[in-house]
Amino acid sequence: MSNSTLQRADGCSVFFSLIVATVLVFAFFILRQCLPSEELSPVDNRVINDRIKNVAAYRSEEGNFTEAIDRAHAEINSSLESVMLEIVKEYSSNKVSDSDESNGTGTEGGER
Repeated sequence: MSNSTLQRADGCSVFFSLIVATVLVFAFFILRQCLPSEELSPVDNRVINDRIKNVAAYRSEEGNFTEAIDRAHAEINSSLESVMLEIVKEYSSNKVSDSDESNGTGTEGGER
């Protein structure tokens, strides 16, 4: 039949696994140091000038966009303001006519 004793991990195999993992990690970093890495190409004046032109184009585009947004907001605000002023005039004229009617003067001339 089968052996019913508890199977335990051998301490030496765990220790050996840790040593192998440590060696592999160090080998990876040493290998990266030994292999030549790609050198970054230096930036020349042509690239710098192209970047400056792109930044200037983006800034002018941003300015145009901001101006368009400000104009749209100004139109919306002015149209809202004109509507609000018309409503205030309408309410004030209604208030004056209501107060005239409550005094008995009416709107026909103000005589009693």
